[in-house]
Formats: sequence, structure tokens, C-alpha cells
Amino acid sequence: MTMSNQEERTVREMMGSSICLVPEKHLLCLLCRNIFTNPVTIPCGHSFCLSCLSQFWTRRQAKYCPDCRRLFANKPDLSVNHILADVCENYRSAHPQKPPDEETVTDVQQMIQDRLHKIERLKSSLEVQKSSYLREVRESQKVFSALVCAMETTHKAVVSAIESKQKEEEQRVQKLIREIKEEIEQLRNHLNQADPQDFDQSEGMKQVVSLSEMKDWSRVSIESDPCVGVTRRAMSDLLEKIKLEVNRLSKAEQRRLERYTVELNLSGKTAHPFLSVSDDRKQVRHTNKLQEVPDHPTRFDRVANVLAKEGFSSGRVYWEVEVGDKIEWNLGVARQSINRKGKFTVCPANGFWTLSLKAGGQYIANTSPVTFVALEQRPKTVAVFLDYAQGFVSFFCAESGAHIYTFTDRFTDRLYPIFSPGRLHGGKNAAPLIITSSFCSI
Repeated sequence: MTMSNQEERTVREMMGSSICLVPEKHLLCLLCRNIFTNPVTIPCGHSFCLSCLSQFWTRRQAKYCPDCRRLFANKPDLSVNHILADVCENYRSAHPQKPPDEETVTDVQQMIQDRLHKIERLKSSLEVQKSSYLREVRESQKVFSALVCAMETTHKAVVSAIESKQKEEEQRVQKLIREIKEEIEQLRNHLNQADPQDFDQSEGMKQVVSLSEMKDWSRVSIESDPCVGVTRRAMSDLLEKIKLEVNRLSKAEQRRLERYTVELNLSGKTAHPFLSVSDDRKQVRHTNKLQEVPDHPTRFDRVANVLAKEGFSSGRVYWEVEVGDKIEWNLGVARQSINRKGKFTVCPANGFWTLSLKAGGQYIANTSPVTFVALEQRPKTVAVFLDYAQGFVSFFCAESGAHIYTFTDRFTDRLYPIFSPGRLHGGKNAAPLIITSSFCSI
């Protein structure tokens, strides 16, 4: 039964409208990434352009599917899949494409424009960076000029104090010498009395009294090193001024680092069973009771730690953790590949860069051996800053901005923020660690 011309046109229109619904990706040759031309379908069911597959097999001794890699013992016969060829032809008719040359030119022009824009952005970033460099140079000039001035002033004051002390001692010694000379003169007069027979007894008694009242010079001396400690005390005063300036710079530094604040969430699957993570993933506390949690390769099973879900392998990141009045905790970053099972030493060599407060009130940086850190102010909130490229992990007191400690290392693995709220200590350390910082866009 033959179709009329009208019926044939209707079938073609229906076929064309159906073709419009076929995603183009199903009509693309894996080898040339274009719509099939003379498509052939091989025994595994995958299709390619006849010329593309022929060239592919010509260059290879083994005959296998470029898509699924199925190996054929004998080269399959390649016959054009006419149904698929018709579908592709209808798709081309329904979706006219730009001539390949025009399309290539447009793509190349767009690539050129993208790269020109990138150059402009890089130049703009460099200008912003130059401003930052100049600002830092000016700040360093200001700080170090003030420091040099303070040192010169302090040095002048020390020299002046020493010279003044020396002058006082010289005057004192000259006075003593005058007194001694006067007594020597009196003693010589005593020896030069004319005749003992003419000696008046009453006058002799006066001279005896005078001799007995003379000073005992054996008890008089001068210090051989009168300026001991002068320079040290001056340096101590200078160091106090430097310390105040360092704290001022630390506070300014911390404020600038806040722009790198990131959103952190605790990873429940890494938490030791003794730890309880809040529903919002911002708090962790020690329960002293094993939680019913599924075993997981990333879970700590010996040390009560928990990691953040977010890890970092580039850039700069900043976050703050509220420690409150807790008497024990541990904060910092850890390598993705750290040991999570059994006992291990927390130190940079093992992939940990952390700061701790011990139950005795001592702050330590977990180096090997540990570094004791003296703090004037007990932080309620600790700020942590990671500069991956520079290899810095820095800790600050968030309230005062005082710098606590900085690790310097070379990072090659992904780093994750790590938290340990410490043991309960009879309920004295039951408060949680709280991630207080949240992402802010500037």
C-alpha cells in the first residue's frame, strides 16, 4: 500500500518534530564530536562516523570499541546504519548550524577576548597588589623609624645616666680624697710636735681625742662596676614598648585577615564516639560516654578529635572558635592523610599543626618538642588563620588581636580544621567548643 504525497509529507513532519526532541549529545560521534556522518554501529551497540572509526582502527593493531573498550577478535563489518543516518540528516535540517569555518572563527575570537579580559584582570589585580605592597612598606617605615628613634633615645638616656653616675662618683671620690688629705695633715702636725717635755697634758688629751674621732677608712670603698644592670633595664623598658607595638600590629593584622572568613561545619562521621556534635554542626562537646555511631574509616577511634567537613588545598582561610572558660582544648589544622586509628603523637611531622590549652593552665604549640606559649590575656575566642601557599598556620586572641603562635611549614596535602574539646575533668570542662565565625562576602 502506497502513501499519498500528503501522507508522506505528514510522516516527514512528524519525524522532524520528533527529532527536535532528541538531545544532540545522542547524535555525536565520540571521536570527532560532531553529528554522525555515515554512522556505523558495531556489535557492542556504540556508533561512530564510518571515516572516524576506520581511521581509529587503522592506527591500532587491536580492534576495540573507542567507547567501552570491548575487544573484537575479528574486525566487524562496517555498514552504514541508515536509520541513524536519516535521523542525523533530519536533525541537521531542523537545526541548521554555522559553517565550520565561521563557527571556528567565532570560537577563536571568543577565546582571544576571554584572554584579553584575563590580562586586564591580572593587571588590575597587580595594581591592587602594588597598593598593598606600598601600604606595607610605609607602615614598616613608620614602625621601624619609630623603633630606631626609640632605641636612639633610650641609648642616649642610658649614656646620660652612666655619665651622670660617673660624675657623681668622681665628685664623691674627690671629696673623700680631700678628707683623707686633711687627716693626713693633722697626723703630720701631731708627729711634728717640738719637745715632748713642753708637751701640755691638756693639749695632748685634745689631740688624743681628735685622733680617736678620725674616720676608719678601711670601711670606705667604691664600687668597681656601678652600672651593672643599667643597659638591661633600659632594654626591658624598650621591649615593653616594642611589645605594645607588636600587639597593635597584631590587632590590625587580625582585622585584615577577617576578610578570609569561611563557613565551617563539623564532620560527624570523623568525630570520636565520646564526642557529641550539635545538629547545626557548629558545636562539639565531650560526653565521657560512648555514642552509638557507625564505624567509618575517617572516624577517630582513640583520640577525641573531630574534623571540619571543609578542607583546603590553596588560598587563605580564617575562622574563630569560642573556647570560653574551658580548661582544656586543642585547635588547628590537620592533613587529610593523618592517622585516625590508634595512638599517635600530635605534631607537624605527623600532619598536625595545633595549639592546646592544658588542664594546668599552660598554653603550648604542639611542636616536637612542645613550645610553651606565655599569654598575658586568657583568650575567650581563638582565631585561626591558614595561608596554604605561604605555609602559615597562625593563632590569635580574637578579643585583643594579640598574636599567639605561628607554625611555618610546607603543605602538600589537603588540610582540615581540627577540634578537640578536651576531657570533662569532673564537669569543669563540660562546655563545648563553638565555631563562631560565619562566611562573609566583601
